[in-house]
Amino acid sequence: MRSHSRPAAAQRRQSGFTLLEILVSLLLIAIGVLGTAGLQALALKINQGGQLRSQAVVLGMDFVERIEANNVAAIAGKYAPATYPTAYTKDCNTNFCTTDELATYDLVEFKTHVDRALPGATITLSVSGTGPFTYTVTINWVERISKAKSTTVDTGASIVTGGGATETFSYSITRMYQNRQVII
Repeated sequence: MRSHSRPAAAQRRQSGFTLLEILVSLLLIAIGVLGTAGLQALALKINQGGQLRSQAVVLGMDFVERIEANNVAAIAGKYAPATYPTAYTKDCNTNFCTTDELATYDLVEFKTHVDRALPGATITLSVSGTGPFTYTVTINWVERISKAKSTTVDTGASIVTGGGATETFSYSITRMYQNRQVII
């Protein structure tokens, strides 16, 4: 009787995976893992950029609401000074303040919050009109967009040095204020 079995050498070549197949499989898995890590890094960068933009919007809206709450100083142009105050004389959070003192307090607090929240931030405030008055608040900040070469960003509180090119972003808000003191 003759059996129809393969020779032992042929069976050895056909059983299991070869070393080459395992190496190709590992290479494909490594490429997939590296691609996933790259996507994760990109998602983190985009998330941080979105967080900075959200902070700029919240800070800008808070400031224009402070201007609106202090209508007397707003129509006097106290929220767009020629020179930006660096300190306030009274803490208006715990003490009664005049409208001018409150405007100075709001400006210093706004600048402090923006400097803490946004890297390399600058603020521009302007007022126009004779009634209604239009205030424009512009907040600029710097974000790292690539790892091309070394960059330095001054955050106001500290200097951050890191690799990468940067891009400047800007958020502007314009609000019109009426003189609420006028009685018709």
